[in-house]
Amino acid sequence: MSSPFRPANHLALSECQQRSASARNGWLALGIMGGLLGAQIAHAATGESQSDFGGVGLMQTPTARFAPQGELSFTYSRTQPYKRFSVNATPFEWMELGFRYVSVETVSYGAAAPDRDYLDKSFDTKFRLWEEGRYQPEVAVGLRDLGGTGLFSSEYLVASKRYGDFDFSLGLGWGYLGNRGDFGNPLNVVGDRFSSRGDSGGSDGGEFSIGSMFSGRPSAFGGIEYQTPWDPLTLKLEYEGNDYSDEPLTVEINQDSPINLGATVKVNDTLSLHGGWERGNTAMLGLSLSTNLAGLSQDKDDGTPEAVAPSTQHRYRNDQTPEAFRVRSLNDVNRPTASSPAPTDSPEPTDSPAPTDSPEPSLAGGLVNANGNAGHETNSNANSEAAGTLLTLDADTAPEAAANASTNPDISLDTVDWDALADTLRAQTGLEVSRLRVNGDTLIIEAEATRFRKDLQAEGRANRVLHNRLPASITTFRYRLSSNGLALREDDHPRESFVAAANDRRFDAEYEHSITARAASPEASDDASTSRTLLDREPGGFSWGVSPGVNQNFGGPDGYLYQLYLRLDALWRTDRNGWFSGSATYQLFDNFDDYEYIADSDLPRVRTFIGEYLKETDAGIDNLQYTRTYQFGRDWYSQAYGGILEMMYAGVGAEVLYRPMNSALALGLDINRVRQRDFDQQFGLRDYTVTTGHATAYWQTDWHDVLVKGSVGRYLAGDIGATLDVSRSFSNGVNIGAWATMTDAGDDYGEGSFDKGLYVSIPLDAFFTTSSKGNTGLAWAPLTRDGGARLNRRYQLYDMTGDRDPEGYWDGINKVYK
Repeated sequence: MSSPFRPANHLALSECQQRSASARNGWLALGIMGGLLGAQIAHAATGESQSDFGGVGLMQTPTARFAPQGELSFTYSRTQPYKRFSVNATPFEWMELGFRYVSVETVSYGAAAPDRDYLDKSFDTKFRLWEEGRYQPEVAVGLRDLGGTGLFSSEYLVASKRYGDFDFSLGLGWGYLGNRGDFGNPLNVVGDRFSSRGDSGGSDGGEFSIGSMFSGRPSAFGGIEYQTPWDPLTLKLEYEGNDYSDEPLTVEINQDSPINLGATVKVNDTLSLHGGWERGNTAMLGLSLSTNLAGLSQDKDDGTPEAVAPSTQHRYRNDQTPEAFRVRSLNDVNRPTASSPAPTDSPEPTDSPAPTDSPEPSLAGGLVNANGNAGHETNSNANSEAAGTLLTLDADTAPEAAANASTNPDISLDTVDWDALADTLRAQTGLEVSRLRVNGDTLIIEAEATRFRKDLQAEGRANRVLHNRLPASITTFRYRLSSNGLALREDDHPRESFVAAANDRRFDAEYEHSITARAASPEASDDASTSRTLLDREPGGFSWGVSPGVNQNFGGPDGYLYQLYLRLDALWRTDRNGWFSGSATYQLFDNFDDYEYIADSDLPRVRTFIGEYLKETDAGIDNLQYTRTYQFGRDWYSQAYGGILEMMYAGVGAEVLYRPMNSALALGLDINRVRQRDFDQQFGLRDYTVTTGHATAYWQTDWHDVLVKGSVGRYLAGDIGATLDVSRSFSNGVNIGAWATMTDAGDDYGEGSFDKGLYVSIPLDAFFTTSSKGNTGLAWAPLTRDGGARLNRRYQLYDMTGDRDPEGYWDGINKVYK
């Protein structure tokens, strides 16, 4: 189940992914910080350390530098009276996103929580305008406290230039960064509105005050970062543009000097310690944990794929090989023997028969003809003799059983143990075979890919298993892949093309261009009247697993709240298209006794009852539903579900998705009728009932693997609005994204006025030595809200149908031989 503390749909797994990873998700959730600490990445020592506010910078001020693409950093700093906690990500080498909490030690949260420090939430971003050159600096523009309360809102333009071990920065700051107001705004030439700066945010925060951006009197800021001869140590000198005369919340701060001094020590590739002397009178201490998500990987121990048995076909002959290889092969053919002297006046091939005992090996590891003999085939046509050598491995280089299966004329379709073959495919490739059929010379494998992230790796391994066990009459392997009974794609692999490429990689291009992938319709594309079913398995059975888990809540006056628990997951498949799923949790320990609802909102309490749910019982049911899928067209998918859908809601719902095979666009619609559950998380229900649902457009751009999702609909509190979700995927499967939700709740919404946050999704096989299609994730949102709250549906059709993405399929072409 998705966490109730963030919007649904960001990190949802397909059903097959959850089944394969349920027992490991929780362990990864508990061990994620250990994984971050253990990650090894290469850092440049200068110009990449985190500032007090989070994000690459000096101390109080930013620079034009960026962390490496894919970097994720957690930063804590304390400069009395502020404690700052931030999360920063670099989805692109030219973009930085940040999420921050600021605890103000000298200000209480208010009458509702007078004993607690005030906590402010904010969102930052920075963009590179141009890169550093030999003479030109790197230049960036950035926004702080974007769409937050505006207490620390700033805009800035900054340039950085490196000279040897020194990195110089100079910038111009508006708002909090430029409170000194050194000079008039140069943007006044554009319009008078830039001359003065109004209030940055509303009383509840969460408003984009575009009109105040880059307005008011700015100040200059800048500094120098120096890489010392001791590699772990960098020193910083900074001049800041804030004189602390107009601090938010009427906080009184004295500044003796605008010059700040600091140092950063890199303990290892992940941990950095920060210290400094700021304002001429205040110490600063902090630390950063960083890892590069784009570089996360783990060596795999998936077993060695089977060797490929020799080919029995005549297709791959010397006259089809590259020129250099053909000449060498022909030279071998025409090498002189005792009975056949070498030609002395022409390099062209002769009609002399090839020797059968040539002592030199061929480039392919041994040239064998259809009868398994070394040399080239002999027949009455001299030219065909010279061109008749098959480029395959010698029979003794493949397993004995495989060689027998592919060359033994007694092997036929009737003698193959199809149940054992399906079990072997599952063990070696992760393909859960439901049906095997033959149509002419094509074997059709209907299966669900559950192991390798790249389907071509599963299909490549399956090619080996099938070739080594099937008669030569089968010339094409067709994989008809599905997910939870939904047909997704049909992939054709010519058998002999694969064999040639597996034995001699000079045939790679020909084989790879012979693979075809097309959309799969609900019914198979071949003529059922001419096909023969060899195996038909109805998926079924029961599976379960136990794993730990964490619930967490950020951003309220209570600070960081957490719950550690054990989760029991179970699944029972009724058939190809239907299954029961359930999960129950047992609380180990938590600090939700500190939770107190003080939100200023007139919306129904659809999420802010979270404290009651977690305090009421130690054991509860957070999912118990039946789900059924149906495909009513080549590109149309649907599912219906009912039961206990998540921790707080039970009900029924349905979803429809239109997702063409070769289109970057997909359209979805879900509608749900749900009722709030009792706090004890058993089978009782409360009075609150709502109909909620959304129309969603998905756009898989061709630009840096960016996925854009836009949803419009009705949320759990009855408010109507839209959610925009933008994420970037890296080649290792990691996703970094951000979302924002705005609704028509207006003043009823309460603190924040709209929802926003960051998230990362991490593939499980980045941490384990065995491959997996599952993933897990982390999300950071300002606080638990009632406005813009979505139902946490366990299964999402877009995730189930991920194999409809042709780009993702072809990206795995280099895995087909592994």
